[in-house]
Amino acid sequence: MAEKKTALTRGVKGSAETNAKLADLERRMLAVKRAFEMYFNGLEKRPPLVEFQQLTREFRGLSGSGYATATLRFKVQNTISRFNQYKTLWERQMRKFEEGSYKPGVGAAPGRGPRGKTRR
Repeated sequence: MAEKKTALTRGVKGSAETNAKLADLERRMLAVKRAFEMYFNGLEKRPPLVEFQQLTREFRGLSGSGYATATLRFKVQNTISRFNQYKTLWERQMRKFEEGSYKPGVGAAPGRGPRGKTRR
């Protein structure tokens, strides 16, 4: 028998469906991250703007409802925060790329590891 939704539980999402959705969003977020990196390094001709906008819409919808446990709420907030950091980075890099001031790989000397040690 299906549970009756009350005013208190109507907007609350369960952990099984939310964990599956979070796993899918994280997988897609990493795919978009790789696509942006390929675009900024010159391997792709066009940025993945369609996928990026779809993710933005889904993350916006994800933050609007309640969750069953504090652990689940923490996972959701953590994933949203990580996406927002990527979003800020990508938007800044796109702006620099369009202005012509973006230089890929700036800040790391080729063949150098942390603290200037040469890799083997």
